[in-house]
Amino acid sequence: MGGRPENGSGAITVVDRSTAEEIGTRVEVEWMLSAVPDLEWTEVFQFATVAERRGPVDWREGGGPDVVDRSVRWFVPIELLADADAEVRTRVEVANLRCPR
Repeated sequence: MGGRPENGSGAITVVDRSTAEEIGTRVEVEWMLSAVPDLEWTEVFQFATVAERRGPVDWREGGGPDVVDRSVRWFVPIELLADADAEVRTRVEVANLRCPR
């Protein structure tokens, strides 16, 4: 199946982004995907090499976003929300390239 979303329709895309709970200087962000990815796509997404992060050391060296069903969730520093958004979108592109439909 090679990364094909469960609904069988082409590349997975980010269709929405929302923020939830603020904890200190971080906010929980959720990106909704166009489909539920399979295990191969999820693994490629999570291990994709992306640009080096800037900001606090715990952010630069911390873990990446998690894929949960049809969403990507991540606690990110509020001031680096745009960087986190760019990283998630890059990871989606990498996963789609490596897991063609």
